[in-house]
Amino acid sequence: MLNRKLEILLIGSLLLSFEIKAQLNNTSLETFQPIDSTKSKQLSFQFESFSYIKNNEYFLKVADGFTLFGNIIAPKIIFQPAPNVQVEGGIFARKDFGNNAFMSIQPIFSMKIQRDSSQFIFGNLEGHLNHRLVEPMFNFERVILNRQETGLQYIKRKKNTFFDGWIDWQKMIYNGSDFKEEFFAGLSWNKKIVSKSNFHLSIPYQLTFQHRGGQITKDTGQVITNINTAIGLETEWQMKGFLQKIRLQNYLLGYQQNSNYNQYFKNGFGVYLNLTAETKVMNLMVSYWKSSGYLSDAGGDLFQSVGRTFRHGNYIEKERNILIIRAMKDWKIIDNFYLTFRFEPYFDLNNKAFEHSESLFLSYRQGFRLGKNSGK
Repeated sequence: MLNRKLEILLIGSLLLSFEIKAQLNNTSLETFQPIDSTKSKQLSFQFESFSYIKNNEYFLKVADGFTLFGNIIAPKIIFQPAPNVQVEGGIFARKDFGNNAFMSIQPIFSMKIQRDSSQFIFGNLEGHLNHRLVEPMFNFERVILNRQETGLQYIKRKKNTFFDGWIDWQKMIYNGSDFKEEFFAGLSWNKKIVSKSNFHLSIPYQLTFQHRGGQITKDTGQVITNINTAIGLETEWQMKGFLQKIRLQNYLLGYQQNSNYNQYFKNGFGVYLNLTAETKVMNLMVSYWKSSGYLSDAGGDLFQSVGRTFRHGNYIEKERNILIIRAMKDWKIIDNFYLTFRFEPYFDLNNKAFEHSESLFLSYRQGFRLGKNSGK
């Protein structure tokens, strides 16, 4: 179980402040939905699909190059027994092209309770990109590879406040299990402190725990809890004409392992600086990542100080120094149907190398009422 030492390092080395914003704009790929109180007593069917192609042309020793290409579908039956209560059940399926087998088929079940701008969820969570974590802490590819999260979640979304706290129970153990229990928990908070017609200033704070332990397992190895944090400031200027918005997004991140076992690094840090220009044609973003001994179990591969490659294993590159350039575009085809394109070359300044990634996504969700109201 979690040691009380987890109460330490909530701030730690993250006392510095920078101008910041919530990194990549993934709004079109988020799946969060508030409960519609006007649909009380209604039974409905909802179809959700996510089609993807993401090609990583990586050849260095820290991150693997590979292609993800396929479809995800998640049909659900939804019933609202009360204006603020919703029960969902369905099936999640992921199928990659060029593979006759499904990569994943899982049940979906969740119960949601909403009050004003807050929502409590038990079961399948509003996970992946809905957490709005920065990429060094949370790999963008989890929207494909780890789309299903299950556990407990509390969400609060208001005009000037965003809060998401959750626990994703990833591996259950029973008496005599020969492996450890695992869960991924965290919080993501963002508060606007200045909100004017053409200028916004916000403070984000993010914290995650990856825990492996348990008392009833045969695995007597070290209990491990990895802690990641991020803090900063967000600034956004709204413009008129071809250039519509400018954002500065600069983060300070920390990592610490709360155990006596540290195979690679006991702690580390990173600085993540971002400048985004939103234009009428597309969005352009420049990101700079500088780190030392930084690790995050859920974080993007490019940002780690220990590699995750098939050929080179846990290759160590303690100091990371990369510059990423992104060209991004979202198209709204019809209501609830979006096409997203991204081209993301990067420069590894330590290894003097250039690599790139490109992706295309189609996301769709539509609900249909079934029958008449089930009650008065």
